Amino acid sequence: MACSKVFLGNFPELTYDIIQYFQDDIPTLRSCILVNKFLCQITIPLLWKDPFSMKNPKNYKNFHFIEIYLQKINESDKTLLNKCGIKLPTKTFFNYSNFIKCINTRNICSIIINWFEINGTNKNFTFSNGRIFFLLIKIFIENEAKLNTFEIEISYKYLTMGKKYFNSTFNLILDNPKFINNLKNLKLHFNEAIKKYDFNYEFLKCFYYHCNSISSFHIRFSEYKSFKDNHFIIENQLSQIINSQKNLKIIFSHIRYINEYMLPFSSESIPLYNIIGGNTDSSKSLKNIIFHRIDFRTIIYIKKAFEQLNVLESIHVIDCLIFNSNFIQQIIDLNKPFKLISLFIRKDEHEFFMSDENRNLQIELLMKLFQKVGEYLENIGFDLYVNDELKYKSLEFINNYCKRIKFFAIHTSSIQKAHIVLDSVKIFEQTLNYLAISTFTSYDEKDESRIELLLRLAHVLPCKLEYLNLYFNTQIRKNIWEVFLKSLNHVFIKKLLFKINNLFDDILPYIKEYIMKEKRVEYLAIEGYIEIQASTYRDKKELFFMTDELKEFESYNIKVKEYNNLYVRAYEFIDEMY
Repeated sequence: MACSKVFLGNFPELTYDIIQYFQDDIPTLRSCILVNKFLCQITIPLLWKDPFSMKNPKNYKNFHFIEIYLQKINESDKTLLNKCGIKLPTKTFFNYSNFIKCINTRNICSIIINWFEINGTNKNFTFSNGRIFFLLIKIFIENEAKLNTFEIEISYKYLTMGKKYFNSTFNLILDNPKFINNLKNLKLHFNEAIKKYDFNYEFLKCFYYHCNSISSFHIRFSEYKSFKDNHFIIENQLSQIINSQKNLKIIFSHIRYINEYMLPFSSESIPLYNIIGGNTDSSKSLKNIIFHRIDFRTIIYIKKAFEQLNVLESIHVIDCLIFNSNFIQQIIDLNKPFKLISLFIRKDEHEFFMSDENRNLQIELLMKLFQKVGEYLENIGFDLYVNDELKYKSLEFINNYCKRIKFFAIHTSSIQKAHIVLDSVKIFEQTLNYLAISTFTSYDEKDESRIELLLRLAHVLPCKLEYLNLYFNTQIRKNIWEVFLKSLNHVFIKKLLFKINNLFDDILPYIKEYIMKEKRVEYLAIEGYIEIQASTYRDKKELFFMTDELKEFESYNIKVKEYNNLYVRAYEFIDEMY
């Protein structure tokens, strides 16, 4: 395709296609601006499509890009800002307000607050943060911006904007539907603080009156009470949004835990059938559903809902409560395939009080579940505190029935059980691409056992992995690290992460010798310890913050990252990949 465009002399179109590949590479895009006028014209819209995103930290030095937007406000508001010490530019080279494609309300509000604190030099005058937010949205609308992604996060900082400007903003959007009528991605996230301001959920009608192009819909209520007390209104609004879409692909349902426990809804509060089932356009086009941290123990119409979804391609269940519920039984009873692609099992506090009879019943149901979904399952994970019997029985069933595992994450509590995990890794060898193993072993385990375990791990690993994350809670001797890392000579890993209880001096020489010099990875993150005060104390440290070491790895084209930035979280992985 590229060659044909060259021969046809279509260089501008080809250049545009190439630049699109760099849309998340901010330094490269910035350099393109300086090449020539043509490159500048096609690059600037990419740099300004999501200026409030945290992906572009240079935006946050002084937040001057806000002033470029506000250059278009009326003279009265400009005068008020001048009194506060804010100086706005008189002229801009581009209509930057037209380029915005993504808005996250929390990011905008946080930036407004910080921008005013930094740049509002005259503290004797103030300007409402809520008014600035409203003016920004008004400017985007007046300059005919068309959003692709709208993330509405009602957080604590957002609430400083006040109910007045919240309602005014969405009334403005409702009166100017072109701003959102091409919307593809909608995210709703609320916490319990919304109750203090008595917001009216009717603002959600913006997204079913004038918008039917949403393909990705994320629903997230961080606190139980923010949903429970208004569930009839919210259910109605969500249902209308979903049912008004013509090409809905994903629903992301997320309820946060309170004090590590899920606070359940009443069985009537989330009628799943009403939201995703029924004879609606969404039930005919809905292809992917992601459930994240949902308590299935109180949802009773699962079977009825899924019977209506005829084109469903994948279901993902991440950190949901599924034991002691009729969820598994209803899935087993479905008269059609259940395309469960991802299952990440978290602890259920009731597991600790489960009778032997009930546990045996859960194990039997799990076996039937994996029999039903085995040909589809690709991603599997187990929380640290999942009951060992349920965990390893599940693993046995997965080994027997699931032949497509690509992502495998598990915590083990002993070397003996770690070997059971490695049996599974060996079985998944042909398809496995992402592997995370956390090993919690006792300090009195023999070195011979550790060497045997790590050598076996090196032996069963596929020759190529996208991601390998290893966590060890106990210290491992230098010679064991050397033996293990040397044994990885047949493996290439794109992203390698270690979280260890060792000093860097114990592992770093061998990382350099067998990983860095052999160029066995592209990205590396290590969290370990360094000595302080001649072995008296030690302090947690990351390789990313060791400047001299960082430069040495970069000389081998290995990108060192912070551990948390390279860490793959299940819900983010599923959301991105499916």
